[in-house]
Amino acid sequence: MKIEDILRPEHYIRDDDRPDSVFYGKARFVNHLDSLALSTVEELYARLITKCSCILDLMASHDSHLRTKIEPSAVVGLGLNQEELDANPVLTQRVLHDLNAEPLLPFEEAEFDAVINTVSIDYMIHPVEVFREVSRILKPQGVFIVVFSNRMFPPKAVHIWKTANESERIDLVKAYFRLAGGISIEGSLESKGKPRPKDDKYYSYGIPSDPIYAIWAKKKGNAQ
Repeated sequence: MKIEDILRPEHYIRDDDRPDSVFYGKARFVNHLDSLALSTVEELYARLITKCSCILDLMASHDSHLRTKIEPSAVVGLGLNQEELDANPVLTQRVLHDLNAEPLLPFEEAEFDAVINTVSIDYMIHPVEVFREVSRILKPQGVFIVVFSNRMFPPKAVHIWKTANESERIDLVKAYFRLAGGISIEGSLESKGKPRPKDDKYYSYGIPSDPIYAIWAKKKGNAQ
């Protein structure tokens, strides 16, 4: 797909186009990935996020997948369900905000050292606008990490994501970073084909562990 075609409005329609506040009004205390995949996410965050960082969990839920050794100075969770945010033990601040209704983030410029987005990029209908906002609120040399897999709530996933294969989704997220500007891609991760944990409810199906894809970028400029 040509980069100029990525943002065509028809790519961001959803089967369930009701306001997200309706769909996510009920708390869902579920893990969207198996335990091995979640461990991969936790290891990645622990490796990329420096100690004492001020972190924004973008589209947060009841678990931010941040290991204690990160020792953040603060963790702000921005999400859609108050009950889920209240159940997240690492959050020091909880913000209810619908990115699809208002992609502008309610934070000051250069406020965060790190922003994480875990398995929810597939629901954004204004991804480039949100990425630009992340660039604005990151400190120079701050990191933005986007993690995704192949699992989703299909009624709420945007059309371009559902119709793309997994390789195309990697290219799509990289395009969002490039179109946003102000942040430079630093690295990526693909973790797939690993054995599914025996304690997982899908273990008997013989399918591998949930794949993990991640792309991260840093805010341009000199760290203060």
